[in-house]
Amino acid sequence: MATYTHFAKQPDVLKHLILCEVLRNEAPQVYVETNSACAIYSMTQTPEQQYGIYHFLEKADDDKSLKDSIYYQLENPEMTKGNYLGSPALAMNVLEKQAKRFVFFDLEKSALENVGTYAKQIELSASVEIHHADSSRGTIELLPSLPSSSFIHIDPYEIDKKGDSGVTYLDILIQATQLGMKCLLWYGFMTEDDKESLDNYIVSSLEKAGIKDYIGILGSGILATNLSQISKDTILDYSNKLVDIYKDAKYKDYDGSLYIQHL
Repeated sequence: MATYTHFAKQPDVLKHLILCEVLRNEAPQVYVETNSACAIYSMTQTPEQQYGIYHFLEKADDDKSLKDSIYYQLENPEMTKGNYLGSPALAMNVLEKQAKRFVFFDLEKSALENVGTYAKQIELSASVEIHHADSSRGTIELLPSLPSSSFIHIDPYEIDKKGDSGVTYLDILIQATQLGMKCLLWYGFMTEDDKESLDNYIVSSLEKAGIKDYIGILGSGILATNLSQISKDTILDYSNKLVDIYKDAKYKDYDGSLYIQHL
C-alpha cells in the first residue's frame, strides 16, 4: 500500500477544487501529472482531514457555488463511502473519454497500481499510461512529443531542487509553457523566509524566460500558465471562497484562517 498520508487535507481541498474546474474549462486531450500519488484513498478522519475535506463539505452545503462545483459533486458521494478521490481520479472523471491520453508519473509503484486499478474500474485503461520513474526526467523528455494543447499538472512540493534530470520542476513548467501547453503547478513551503525565497525565484525565473501569461496565489502555492481567462477567474474566485469559509475555522487549538497573496 502507498505511504502517502497527505490526502484530504486543506491544501488538497484548494488544489483539487481548482484542478477540477480548470480541467473542465480547458478540456485538454492530453493530461500529464508529474507526481500522481493514488487515485482513491480510504478516509481515516484525522484532525488534518477534519480541517480539510470535512470542513469544506460542511460549509459547501450552505454555499451554492461550492456545492455546484465539480469537486463537491465528485467527492461528496465518495466520502459517504469512506473514500477520497485523489487528483488522478478527479482528472479522469472530469475529462473522461474526451481526453485521448492520461500520463501519470510516480516513484511509488503501489500508488501507480492504485491508479491503474481505478482506471480499469471506470473503463479508461486504454487511454491511461503509468510510469514508475523519476518524473522530472520523464516529463522533460516527454514534452517535445506532446501537442501544444496538452495540460501539465505539476505537484512536487519542492520546485527549486534539481532532480536526476538536472532540471527543477519550475524548469519543466517554463519549458512546457514556452511550448504553448497549459500548466498548473503546486508547491509548498514551511516558513515565511521559504515563501519569500520561492516568490523571488519564481518571479525572476519567469521574467528571465519571457513568460508573462501566468497567475499565482502565493499564500497557497499555486502557479498557472497559458490558461483561458475563465480559468484565471475561477482560480481567483474559488481561492477567495475558501478564505471566506475558513474565516472562523480551527485546526486543533490553532487559528485555521486562510489568506492569499496574488503573484
